[in-house]
Amino acid sequence: MKVLAIESASIAASCAVSEDGSLLGEYTLNHKKTHSEKLMPLIEELLNELNIKIQDIDVIAISEGPGSYTGLRIGAAIAKSLAFAVDIPIANIPTTKSLAANVFDVSKLIVPVMDAKAGRIYTGVYRWNEGKISTVKEQYPCNIVDMLEMMNEYEEPIIFNGDGAVNYRDIIEKKLRQRAYFAPERYNFLNASTLASIGYDMALIGEFVQASDFRPQYLRMSQAERNKK
Repeated sequence: MKVLAIESASIAASCAVSEDGSLLGEYTLNHKKTHSEKLMPLIEELLNELNIKIQDIDVIAISEGPGSYTGLRIGAAIAKSLAFAVDIPIANIPTTKSLAANVFDVSKLIVPVMDAKAGRIYTGVYRWNEGKISTVKEQYPCNIVDMLEMMNEYEEPIIFNGDGAVNYRDIIEKKLRQRAYFAPERYNFLNASTLASIGYDMALIGEFVQASDFRPQYLRMSQAERNKK
């Protein structure tokens, strides 16, 4: 089974192809060009380098959100167009779950923290179980103070990752003290190879949607919508 993964929820534009769970190739750019300029050329070049046609792909894995409104919309448009063209399903993966899966640690809860600015964050709670990332608490929007209060519900040590974990590290350490651990810097960024791995596991059990049913999950209104309201 071949999986094409598309990551566009953050500034990074990333795509990857895996076969039967093994990564064949990945391209990632952290650059200020828009995703509309980056993503499709990256996908085309990767498929060409691997000598794979889109017709060879069995499922497309994509971050469903939250994240950049523009990035999510562009990623969704590309994924839906490709899926429609060759009649394949989409494995839609919560962005925080993909971020959490960057970190492999069976002894701790994993809490990804995506900074939504002004003290607002996106987060969730995950753990590794039998070689797969599993959800303890579904992703949700909140503020950093509420997230830390919620962490009191858990007794296990917690490892944090994501740009929010970097930006709010002092607050997290002050509140949780020895229970708080932080992932190395390289595990704070979204990437398509992690998406491909999760997407493959989902596809094996039929956990996907048709292209016509896929919608990005923003979790909150855009800045323009909030200003209008």
